[in-house]
Amino acid sequence: MASQPEAVVSQDVDLVPGTEIMAESGRAKKALVPVPSSDPHDPLNWSTAWKLTVMASQWLFTWISVTGALSIAPMFPLLGHEFKLNNNQLSLLTGITVITLGFANFIIVPLSNIFGRRAVSLVFAVFIMLTCIWEAVATSHRSLLAARALNGLVCATSESIPVQMIADVFFLHERGFWTGLYFTGYFLGAFLGPVMSGSIAAHHGWQSFFWLETGLSAFAIFLTALTFPETRFHRNNDLAKSVPPSESGVLSANSEIEKGEIEQGTDSENSSILAAPVGKGRPSRQQFMPFQKVDSRWKMFIVRDTWTPVKVFFNPIIFWAGLMLAGPADLVLFFNITESVVFAAPPYLFTPQQVGYTNFAFVVGALIGLATAGPYSDWVAARATKKNKGIREAEMRLPALWFYMIVTMLSLLLGAVGYQRQWSWPLIIIFGYGLAGLSVTTVPTIAIAYAIDCYKPISGEIMVVATVCKNFIAFSYSYWIFDLAHTSKDGWITPAMVIFACTVGPALFAFPLYYGFGKKIRRWTRNSDLHRMEEMI
Repeated sequence: MASQPEAVVSQDVDLVPGTEIMAESGRAKKALVPVPSSDPHDPLNWSTAWKLTVMASQWLFTWISVTGALSIAPMFPLLGHEFKLNNNQLSLLTGITVITLGFANFIIVPLSNIFGRRAVSLVFAVFIMLTCIWEAVATSHRSLLAARALNGLVCATSESIPVQMIADVFFLHERGFWTGLYFTGYFLGAFLGPVMSGSIAAHHGWQSFFWLETGLSAFAIFLTALTFPETRFHRNNDLAKSVPPSESGVLSANSEIEKGEIEQGTDSENSSILAAPVGKGRPSRQQFMPFQKVDSRWKMFIVRDTWTPVKVFFNPIIFWAGLMLAGPADLVLFFNITESVVFAAPPYLFTPQQVGYTNFAFVVGALIGLATAGPYSDWVAARATKKNKGIREAEMRLPALWFYMIVTMLSLLLGAVGYQRQWSWPLIIIFGYGLAGLSVTTVPTIAIAYAIDCYKPISGEIMVVATVCKNFIAFSYSYWIFDLAHTSKDGWITPAMVIFACTVGPALFAFPLYYGFGKKIRRWTRNSDLHRMEEMI
């Protein structure tokens, strides 16, 4: 039995999903959520080396996919000259890819739950390579547009499977950092890709960039086959429910939960947890098979995984997280699709290669975001948890957003004013592009990690909703940004103010979420079947 308690929980603790009892330090190192099984092949039990291998594999796969999908902006002058296209037609080449990137996840998520993450990644990696070949050999605008649409469909695995993998492999207290690392890989693909495309197109023609992407896609096939075992795993969740709330859902001081039990569980639970070889396991041979046994409940998965994103779209927390991903990501897209139009024209007169080089500013900002967002949000949450006597609320991440939203606003305002007043290009690139790169790897990291903390079993569906929000808004940009900038008396400042409203408006709702409304929503949905989906997988 555990020793006599030194302290008891001195406040009522409403254990709704998203509220966790952690170690007193707030670091949660002894609180393994979700609770791993005793199977060494359970991804939660894999060694650090195997977890890093899987993460590196998906990170590179994501980078390669996004590099081909979102990197053609510096080539707009060359494509426009060859196919006689105006600015709206050129931006649609990016817009059509963006919209298919989002909606394809309605197909990819159920497929990954039926056939496994590994099988879907392998098959779609082959399709990515084929669409890159089509883009390289396209001889008309219509053909290139169709190839871009299909490329977006198959590259969409980069927007859902990595997040599912993170939830499969890492514990709750680790997900902030790894989600940040994923977003950094995603956006580094979008940032470094234009550097590559601009330089290659300037020296060897625009087709050469797509041939390079064909080779990188072939590499991604072998990378996935060798280093990405199946991470979908069904475990017994009884331990996770072993400290249940009372009938009212509240644990009070009268329940006499001992400090030792809060940190380590009861004797029987503790022996089960200790039996789990955390950090000592490895993938089985079966998990490296190209295809896993199809789940007998596949019809249920199809219905569930296509209906659930529609259902959770109306959940305020998940919808808010989607808008928080959309704002900074679409701010970067605004700069991406306008960079050639602005910098290739007087007074700058940049070549496609020079336009591509401006994207290095995004890279620098993104790397700073990688170094700060995940660890910073985890530190903010851990500090608040310690003050709250070991009780972590999902909303404790949210204060980390304030600083990064100020950065986001500065990026948009200074970048747009620089465009309109034709500031010196270093000012536009440093304050507009650089701060946008910082924003896009920090704000979405914190918001999506918060949503996943609240609804852990549906991480893939959360990303579907988030990417649909992001990509639907981004698709619209290709239709109105140039027309609005050219017809408004304020020029580039007018579309920037529309984007400002779409970006900053949703961020204001972080205040009511943090000051009580977030937990109220989690309490209202505590009995939702969303929280039981992990058991079905």
